[in-house]
Amino acid sequence: MKAETIIIQRPERQSTTQRAAFATVTVFAWLFWAFLWLPLLTLGAWAFGLRNAWLQLHVLNPIGDGGDINIILLVAVLCAAVFSSWSGYNHARFAGKQKRRGNKPVDVAQTAAAIGATTRDALKMQGMRRTVVSVTRDGYMTVEDAR
Repeated sequence: MKAETIIIQRPERQSTTQRAAFATVTVFAWLFWAFLWLPLLTLGAWAFGLRNAWLQLHVLNPIGDGGDINIILLVAVLCAAVFSSWSGYNHARFAGKQKRRGNKPVDVAQTAAAIGATTRDALKMQGMRRTVVSVTRDGYMTVEDAR
């Protein structure tokens, strides 16, 4: 069996169940890969003093009556409400609308005038795959070679 045969060349031909299964396997593989990095992240956190900050703020001086944690939870809920409402507003405003308007077509004469070339040269450049262009001392473009 060649290696190319196990690679999916046309994923649009897969069924929805197959795509969902492959997506689930991919998510679990990425989570496992992230899990493998946890010891290194712990070492980095310890090196930067996060462990000491956690000890000082949580272990040695725990929150007694829960007042501080209530404020933190209230702020978290407010942030979630603000971002959810902003997301809903943007969804209501932009959902189903075309993202960009199309450009107005520009004719060859306008293009030639914009680049400082003659209409004949602009038509020649437009019809060829590759064009060698030079600029005169006056700043006008001329076509040297077109293929």
